[in-house]
Amino acid sequence: MIEIYLLKLTSRLEQPVEKFLRYFTEKRREKILRYKFTADRNRTLWTELLVRSVIAKKISRPIEEVLIERDEVGKPYVVNSEFKISLAHSENWAACSVGEVPSGIDVEENFVDALAIAQNFFTAQEYQQLCNVDGWRRAEKFLSLWTIKESFVKFTGRGIEENFNLIDGAKILSDNVGKNFFVDKSVIGVCTERDNLPKNFNLVSQDFFDKF
Repeated sequence: MIEIYLLKLTSRLEQPVEKFLRYFTEKRREKILRYKFTADRNRTLWTELLVRSVIAKKISRPIEEVLIERDEVGKPYVVNSEFKISLAHSENWAACSVGEVPSGIDVEENFVDALAIAQNFFTAQEYQQLCNVDGWRRAEKFLSLWTIKESFVKFTGRGIEENFNLIDGAKILSDNVGKNFFVDKSVIGVCTERDNLPKNFNLVSQDFFDKF
Protein backbone atom coordinates (compact mmCIF):
# COMPACT_ATOMS: atom_id res chain seq x y z
CA MET A 1 0.00 0.00 0.00
CA ILE A 2 1.38 3.40 -0.93
CA GLU A 3 0.95 6.55 1.16
CA ILE A 4 0.22 10.10 0.00
CA TYR A 5 1.41 13.25 1.73
CA LEU A 6 0.16 16.75 0.93
CA LEU A 7 1.60 20.05 2.15
CA LYS A 8 0.09 23.51 1.57
CA LEU A 9 2.77 25.96 0.44
CA THR A 10 0.87 29.23 0.26
CA SER A 11 2.48 30.82 3.33
CA ARG A 12 6.03 29.99 2.23
CA LEU A 13 6.12 30.73 -1.49
CA GLU A 14 7.84 34.11 -1.27
CA GLN A 15 10.36 33.45 1.51
CA PRO A 16 14.06 33.31 0.59
CA VAL A 17 15.31 29.76 0.09
CA GLU A 18 19.00 30.27 0.90
CA LYS A 19 18.93 29.13 4.53
CA PHE A 20 17.30 25.81 3.53
CA LEU A 21 19.82 24.94 0.82
CA ARG A 22 22.13 23.29 3.34
CA TYR A 23 19.85 20.25 3.18
CA PHE A 24 20.70 19.71 -0.49
CA THR A 25 23.68 18.53 -2.50
CA GLU A 26 25.52 21.08 -4.60
CA LYS A 27 23.87 19.69 -7.73
CA ARG A 28 20.37 20.12 -6.30
CA ARG A 29 21.19 23.60 -4.94
CA GLU A 30 22.20 24.68 -8.43
CA LYS A 31 18.98 23.24 -9.84
CA ILE A 32 16.81 25.06 -7.30
CA LEU A 33 18.58 28.39 -7.78
CA ARG A 34 18.22 28.09 -11.54
CA TYR A 35 14.56 28.99 -11.19
CA LYS A 36 14.01 32.69 -11.79
CA PHE A 37 11.13 33.18 -9.36
CA THR A 38 11.28 32.62 -5.61
CA ALA A 39 7.91 30.82 -5.63
CA ASP A 40 9.19 28.23 -8.10
CA ARG A 41 12.30 27.70 -5.99
CA ASN A 42 10.14 27.11 -2.92
CA ARG A 43 7.85 24.67 -4.70
CA THR A 44 10.80 22.53 -5.75
CA LEU A 45 12.58 22.83 -2.41
CA TRP A 46 9.63 22.02 -0.15
CA THR A 47 8.36 19.17 -2.30
CA GLU A 48 11.70 17.43 -1.95
CA LEU A 49 12.02 18.21 1.76
CA LEU A 50 8.53 16.79 2.25
CA VAL A 51 9.34 13.37 0.79
CA ARG A 52 12.77 13.26 2.41
CA SER A 53 11.25 13.95 5.82
CA VAL A 54 8.73 11.15 5.31
CA ILE A 55 11.47 8.67 4.40
CA ALA A 56 13.74 9.89 7.22
CA LYS A 57 11.00 9.21 9.77
CA LYS A 58 10.35 5.75 8.34
CA ILE A 59 14.00 4.68 8.56
CA SER A 60 14.81 6.67 11.73
CA ARG A 61 17.65 8.61 10.12
CA PRO A 62 18.41 12.36 9.83
CA ILE A 63 16.93 14.03 6.77
CA GLU A 64 20.45 14.93 5.61
CA GLU A 65 21.11 11.22 5.06
CA VAL A 66 18.11 10.78 2.76
CA LEU A 67 19.17 11.67 -0.77
CA ILE A 68 17.00 11.95 -3.88
CA GLU A 69 18.41 11.39 -7.36
CA ARG A 70 16.84 11.16 -10.84
CA ASP A 71 17.17 8.30 -13.31
CA GLU A 72 17.80 8.65 -17.05
CA VAL A 73 14.19 9.71 -17.74
CA GLY A 74 14.00 12.09 -14.77
CA LYS A 75 12.04 9.85 -12.39
CA PRO A 76 13.08 10.55 -8.76
CA TYR A 77 14.32 7.77 -6.51
CA VAL A 78 15.72 7.47 -2.99
CA VAL A 79 19.39 6.53 -2.93
CA ASN A 80 20.06 3.16 -1.26
CA SER A 81 16.45 2.60 -0.21
CA GLU A 82 13.69 0.13 -1.03
CA PHE A 83 11.09 2.92 -0.92
CA LYS A 84 9.69 4.10 -4.27
CA ILE A 85 8.54 7.71 -4.58
CA SER A 86 6.82 10.16 -6.87
CA LEU A 87 6.72 13.95 -6.51
CA ALA A 88 4.39 16.71 -7.68
CA HIS A 89 3.52 20.30 -6.95
CA SER A 90 0.95 22.79 -8.13
CA GLU A 91 0.64 26.50 -7.46
CA ASN A 92 -0.09 26.04 -3.75
CA TRP A 93 0.54 22.37 -2.95
CA ALA A 94 3.46 19.96 -2.62
CA ALA A 95 2.62 16.27 -2.88
CA CYS A 96 4.42 12.94 -2.77
CA SER A 97 3.60 9.25 -2.87
CA VAL A 98 5.74 6.75 -0.97
CA GLY A 99 5.69 2.96 -0.89
CA GLU A 100 7.46 -0.28 -1.66
CA VAL A 101 5.90 -0.44 -5.15
CA PRO A 102 6.20 2.13 -7.97
CA SER A 103 3.64 4.92 -8.13
CA GLY A 104 2.94 8.23 -9.80
CA ILE A 105 1.29 11.33 -8.36
CA ASP A 106 0.01 14.65 -9.65
CA VAL A 107 -1.78 17.60 -8.08
CA GLU A 108 -3.49 20.34 -10.08
CA GLU A 109 -5.64 23.43 -9.72
CA ASN A 110 -6.91 26.36 -11.78
CA PHE A 111 -6.94 25.15 -15.40
CA VAL A 112 -8.35 28.06 -17.41
CA ASP A 113 -9.61 26.48 -20.65
CA ALA A 114 -10.39 22.82 -20.02
CA LEU A 115 -12.10 22.16 -23.36
CA ALA A 116 -9.26 23.53 -25.46
CA ILE A 117 -6.72 21.38 -23.63
CA ALA A 118 -8.97 18.32 -23.59
CA GLN A 119 -9.53 18.52 -27.34
CA ASN A 120 -5.84 17.80 -27.88
CA PHE A 121 -5.04 15.50 -24.95
CA PHE A 122 -8.22 13.57 -24.07
CA THR A 123 -9.98 10.69 -25.76
CA ALA A 124 -13.08 11.53 -27.80
CA GLN A 125 -15.30 10.04 -25.09
CA GLU A 126 -13.56 12.04 -22.33
CA TYR A 127 -13.92 15.25 -24.35
CA GLN A 128 -17.63 14.64 -24.84
CA GLN A 129 -18.07 14.05 -21.12
CA LEU A 130 -16.60 17.49 -20.45
CA CYS A 131 -18.86 19.10 -23.05
CA ASN A 132 -21.89 17.68 -21.22
CA VAL A 133 -21.15 19.58 -17.99
CA ASP A 134 -20.07 23.11 -17.15
CA GLY A 135 -18.79 25.34 -14.37
CA TRP A 136 -16.99 23.68 -11.48
CA ARG A 137 -18.31 20.25 -12.49
CA ARG A 138 -16.40 20.57 -15.76
CA ALA A 139 -13.27 21.83 -14.03
CA GLU A 140 -13.41 19.02 -11.47
CA LYS A 141 -13.96 16.36 -14.16
CA PHE A 142 -11.12 17.77 -16.23
CA LEU A 143 -8.72 17.88 -13.29
CA SER A 144 -9.72 14.37 -12.28
CA LEU A 145 -8.85 12.93 -15.69
CA TRP A 146 -5.77 15.11 -16.20
CA THR A 147 -4.19 14.15 -12.87
CA ILE A 148 -4.86 10.48 -13.58
CA LYS A 149 -3.12 10.75 -16.95
CA GLU A 150 -0.18 12.64 -15.44
CA SER A 151 0.19 10.23 -12.54
CA PHE A 152 -0.11 7.24 -14.88
CA VAL A 153 2.83 8.29 -17.07
CA LYS A 154 4.87 8.94 -13.92
CA PHE A 155 3.94 5.49 -12.65
CA THR A 156 4.90 3.78 -15.90
CA GLY A 157 8.04 5.89 -16.28
CA ARG A 158 7.25 6.84 -19.87
CA GLY A 159 6.67 10.52 -19.10
CA ILE A 160 6.18 12.91 -22.01
CA GLU A 161 6.72 10.09 -24.51
CA GLU A 162 3.19 8.93 -23.71
CA ASN A 163 0.39 10.26 -25.93
CA PHE A 164 -2.22 11.56 -23.50
CA ASN A 165 -5.15 11.15 -25.87
CA LEU A 166 -4.45 7.41 -25.97
CA ILE A 167 -4.64 7.08 -22.19
CA ASP A 168 -8.13 6.14 -21.02
CA GLY A 169 -8.46 7.81 -17.62
CA ALA A 170 -11.82 6.19 -16.85
CA LYS A 171 -10.40 2.72 -17.47
CA ILE A 172 -7.44 3.40 -15.20
CA LEU A 173 -9.86 4.38 -12.44
CA SER A 174 -12.14 1.39 -12.98
CA ASP A 175 -9.18 -1.02 -13.10
CA ASN A 176 -8.22 0.10 -9.58
CA VAL A 177 -4.77 1.32 -10.58
CA GLY A 178 -5.71 5.00 -10.32
CA LYS A 179 -7.59 7.16 -7.82
CA ASN A 180 -8.49 10.80 -7.21
CA PHE A 181 -8.62 12.83 -4.02
CA PHE A 182 -10.11 16.32 -3.68
CA VAL A 183 -9.03 19.15 -1.37
CA ASP A 184 -9.78 22.90 -1.46
CA LYS A 185 -10.83 22.80 -5.15
CA SER A 186 -7.58 21.07 -6.03
CA VAL A 187 -7.36 17.51 -7.31
CA ILE A 188 -4.80 14.79 -6.62
CA GLY A 189 -4.33 11.88 -8.97
CA VAL A 190 -2.33 8.79 -8.05
CA CYS A 191 -1.55 5.57 -9.92
CA THR A 192 0.16 2.42 -8.74
CA GLU A 193 -0.06 -1.36 -8.95
CA ARG A 194 -3.54 -2.83 -8.50
CA ASP A 195 -4.71 -3.14 -4.86
CA ASN A 196 -2.00 -0.78 -3.60
CA LEU A 197 -4.00 2.45 -3.74
CA PRO A 198 -4.45 4.28 -0.42
CA LYS A 199 -7.85 4.92 1.11
CA ASN A 200 -6.98 8.52 1.97
CA PHE A 201 -4.12 11.01 2.06
CA ASN A 202 -2.09 12.61 4.83
CA LEU A 203 -2.46 16.38 5.10
CA VAL A 204 0.79 17.60 6.64
CA SER A 205 0.50 20.24 9.38
CA GLN A 206 1.96 23.69 8.86
CA ASP A 207 4.22 22.89 11.84
CA PHE A 208 6.25 20.93 9.29
CA PHE A 209 8.02 24.14 8.24
CA ASP A 210 9.25 24.76 11.80
CA LYS A 211 11.49 21.67 11.64
CA PHE A 212 13.80 23.56 9.35
